[in-house]
Amino acid sequence: MKYLIVGIDVSRSSIAACFMLEKPSIPRDDYFVADIEVFHSNLENLNKLRTKIESFKADKVVAICEPTGINYAKLWINKLSDWGVEVRMISNSKLPNYRAELMGKEGKSGAKTDDIDAFAIACWYFDKTEASYLKIRDPLVVEIKQICLRIEHLNRLQSPIVNRMRQELTWQCPEVALVRSAKLQEELAPLLWGWLAERRKSKKYDRILEATVGSGIEPQTRWAAKQYCEIEEEIFKLKKQLVQLIDNSQFDEYRRIFTKFGFGYQLQGYLLGAIYPIEDFLKEGRPEVKIRKNRTTGKESKLKLSERRFMRAVGMGVIRDDSGQNKKGKQSGSALCRKALWQWCFTRLEVSRNNPPLKFIYGQGADAEQMSPAEKLKRRKKGGTPMKLARQRVIARCVRELFKELCAIAKI
Repeated sequence: MKYLIVGIDVSRSSIAACFMLEKPSIPRDDYFVADIEVFHSNLENLNKLRTKIESFKADKVVAICEPTGINYAKLWINKLSDWGVEVRMISNSKLPNYRAELMGKEGKSGAKTDDIDAFAIACWYFDKTEASYLKIRDPLVVEIKQICLRIEHLNRLQSPIVNRMRQELTWQCPEVALVRSAKLQEELAPLLWGWLAERRKSKKYDRILEATVGSGIEPQTRWAAKQYCEIEEEIFKLKKQLVQLIDNSQFDEYRRIFTKFGFGYQLQGYLLGAIYPIEDFLKEGRPEVKIRKNRTTGKESKLKLSERRFMRAVGMGVIRDDSGQNKKGKQSGSALCRKALWQWCFTRLEVSRNNPPLKFIYGQGADAEQMSPAEKLKRRKKGGTPMKLARQRVIARCVRELFKELCAIAKI
């Protein structure tokens, strides 16, 4: 059976593609005569790429790329899939070491080129196992994650607009410059900004404007308010789409657990994008645990590998970053998940009326005690634990308990 391997390094508007039928015997030398071409993202080059692939008359074509700049790669992935090509992804964090090992001096970061990357990606197929490739996410989960990212982007756009409007209102209508207008209805913008955009009526603000000591509302301020309202409308539409997608029956078991923890739809979306399906973190349907001897104490200890992978996926993992006598660790994983979990802590655990109905066992043996994470957080604060550390440890415990609950619904 004849296989064609296409290693693809994706750039903003083009790709470098390396075509390979067999593994090079001496990669450092064979690279200079390798079949590597550059294709730009236009119709002519797409047809040229398809013709090139078909010219090999291979029984099976496998295209491999790394997910850096996934939006740039999406066009090529979609087209290759439409042509019946099997598309695989490899980790961008593992490629540099493999490239340096394969190519020596030419593969080091300082000397790398797009062509070398494409060549190394193609060689990956011959040297690595199936387990080395990234798993292709469920299309529904990918869509959920994309919507969450759009909402996050739009939220970031709103802050500078509001700050600019408040600065301008200090001389146009200072009486409302510092008003905190709450959003009381999901489908409507806050009253102040809706009124400024002339999309909502308010007799109260009309009277304030008539008697203002300022110069009056300028057209550019109303234009900025309209921008803000349009963003609000788009966020509302995206949130409706998000709710419809997450309410899909395939997520029922996950949603039951997420609801128990008091997670909102946006946090649920981030989590699904990071950890669905939970079976990906398990080994033969069970959490992977290894027994190892501690180098310092010599005692045996458990390495909860599945739990560690899960913690890292949701942004609560810790990587050792020791240097000499300086012993420390740094957080790793999804920054968006981590940020959303901290917001959940602020709004659910630190506000008594919003506390979720959770109870965990803290301590061991005779000292074991059952309490809610909100109560544990209060005790840590009273005990003198620094605020940030107290929150971090409570969130980490909640994530570990979340992992246990999700393992119980895993399909073996």
